[in-house]
Amino acid sequence: MTNMTNMAGRLALRVYPPAFRERYGPELEALVEDTGTGPRVVADLLVGALRAWLRPVMPNEPAERRRRRMQASVATTWVSWWAALCVLPLLHIVLTEQLRPDSADWVRPLLDMAQYATDGSGLIPLVGALSLLAETARTGNWAAWRPLLAPLALVPVLLGGVWALMLRYLVDGPWLFALGWVGPAAFLTAVAVTPAVVVTRCRPSAKTLRVLALLGVAMAFAVTTIGIAGVATVTALVMDTGDVPDAPVPSVLAVVTVTAAVAALVSSVRGAVSALRKERPVDLAGDVG
Repeated sequence: MTNMTNMAGRLALRVYPPAFRERYGPELEALVEDTGTGPRVVADLLVGALRAWLRPVMPNEPAERRRRRMQASVATTWVSWWAALCVLPLLHIVLTEQLRPDSADWVRPLLDMAQYATDGSGLIPLVGALSLLAETARTGNWAAWRPLLAPLALVPVLLGGVWALMLRYLVDGPWLFALGWVGPAAFLTAVAVTPAVVVTRCRPSAKTLRVLALLGVAMAFAVTTIGIAGVATVTALVMDTGDVPDAPVPSVLAVVTVTAAVAALVSSVRGAVSALRKERPVDLAGDVG
């Protein structure tokens, strides 16, 4: 049990953002050694890691603060975009299976607009990935891409979840339903988080970050259209049924899309403001972008 908690403690320390570990890593490791790695300590470390990602540590230098702000904006916008992208097909299912025809007629254009915006913004992550690959080829920092191995490692879990969902139609059991959703949820979460970690670990140049931060505004627009479509879907369903409890799953989907839209808008605007400032951010290597 002690070995497992020690391993969990070490993993929890590695969950913290690289910038946080650079600044507070030794002190945090010393604190963990003094207090031990019990379950409560591991839980506190994970909560602290979440806070560190949501509120990244910014250096005192204004130029580097702007650079870190753009980096955080790119990562947050990606996670929000991916979350909304995963919800969009489920909104289409609600549209076709739960809404009355007259309600679906005015919700469908909103979902179509969200689909078009999402399809168009899908090129932006590809541009970002190619830019990061080009910089990594120049710097040789291929170790920064190791987090992408996590989704690959979870592919068997994903396939197991899909198999459990298919088996549920043959065997009656609530555990199959729960198991079926755990696999896809774990895989999709890894796909959402690991690119954000790669962006942080790659430490792209200021010029690349400036372009990605500005393109993030377009991704935030796509996420916003999905949020509007989600709210419209729930509103139509409530109007059809006359009761909010009759639409629990669509309500959750709407909350997810609205949360993603707010996060993407706020983060992308802050990143764009940093990108458009006259003072050019300084790269970690010391050159001006």
